[in-house]
Amino acid sequence: MIKAKYGDCTKCNLSNTLLYRRNPAECKVCYFKGKLEKKKKPKRIPAFSDKKLEDLKKYRIARDKYLSEHPVCEVHDCNKPTTNLHHKAGRIGELLYNVDYFMACCSSCHPRRIHENPKWAREHNYLI
Repeated sequence: MIKAKYGDCTKCNLSNTLLYRRNPAECKVCYFKGKLEKKKKPKRIPAFSDKKLEDLKKYRIARDKYLSEHPVCEVHDCNKPTTNLHHKAGRIGELLYNVDYFMACCSSCHPRRIHENPKWAREHNYLI
């Protein structure tokens, strides 16, 4: 059986008390108080870099202007109102806000007709 250690606490100067740590010697109150103080929230990593935030500002302006100019879905044989913006050539770098590769789509055509049928979409120049 482990023998309990008794002695003087180095932080609060309590004498002949049960010690929870040896170096430095701490009593129960000081030990748990120190444990609670040491817990800090980890630093949060930002969701977007400063450069990406600038690109997103440009994109929002271009997107809103394009969607207001194209209120109807641009997919072949669809006349539903526009809800999504499709990027024909991707969204990397300057392609994110390049209006030449934008395409207005409805919420059913964008995922189902374009992204689930890439061969069909390439034939109709919806994917580059």
